[in-house]
Amino acid sequence: MKARSNRFESWRRTRVIAREEFRRALESRWLFGFAALFALFVLGLSYLGLAQSGEVGFTGFARVTLSLLNLVLFVVPLVGLMLGVMSVAGNAETLSLLLAQPVSRGEVLFGKFVGLSLGLAVAQAMGLGVGGLVVALNAGIDQLAGFAVLGVLSLVLGTLSVATSLGIASLWPDKLKAIGAALALWLMLAVAYDLGVLGASSLLRGVSLEAVLLPALLLNPIDLARVLVTMAVGQGALFGPTAAVLMRTVGSTGGIVLACALLAIETVLPLAIASRAFRRRDW
Repeated sequence: MKARSNRFESWRRTRVIAREEFRRALESRWLFGFAALFALFVLGLSYLGLAQSGEVGFTGFARVTLSLLNLVLFVVPLVGLMLGVMSVAGNAETLSLLLAQPVSRGEVLFGKFVGLSLGLAVAQAMGLGVGGLVVALNAGIDQLAGFAVLGVLSLVLGTLSVATSLGIASLWPDKLKAIGAALALWLMLAVAYDLGVLGASSLLRGVSLEAVLLPALLLNPIDLARVLVTMAVGQGALFGPTAAVLMRTVGSTGGIVLACALLAIETVLPLAIASRAFRRRDW
């Protein structure tokens, strides 16, 4: 009975911290700007998608999803990384005051993770939801499933990025170092990763292509999200060589299961690292 009461009190304290982090995230104007940006891009890509051919008007979800995919893969991880880093490394005084209260460090860290993830998720849902609703009312719901998958994976990438940012901020509590590490990680995964994989493939000529491309895909959550969205939309030609290797190795269903499992692991692992570093560090 006492253990159950202690668990209830621990969850209550965690919920209070999460609610406060959620409130602060929603008070941030740039987060609502992020939501507005998503809504504008959904509407703009749908309405002006055929402008080059002389046609203006709302188009269906297939074109919108594929056009929006790169924006989601670039912007969402960056926003999630900055949100978590600034919550820990950017608020040293507030964090010290919070840790002086009768709460455990695990409760503080998990509360921050839940609150920040929910705040980012609300902003994403508002942007994609409002834009998607307007498109559905004007162009129908054909290929809505692909757009829904993009929305879900956007939430997953946001949560994964927040977990990673908490790990970075716990390992490097200095604000400038944490921001630098987060930006370096984002640049590596979102910008330079494919170039590095191509370079490794050309250097390791004696190694089979699968031995290079498959691990490269599995280690990059951004690439995993891209593959899952293109599979949902049914545009196999856009998979790229790494995704083609995945499909050839484990098949379509196996690839989806493996990608989802790896995204879950790549969320839990940095959170576990963050928990270990956060508990040991002298704040």
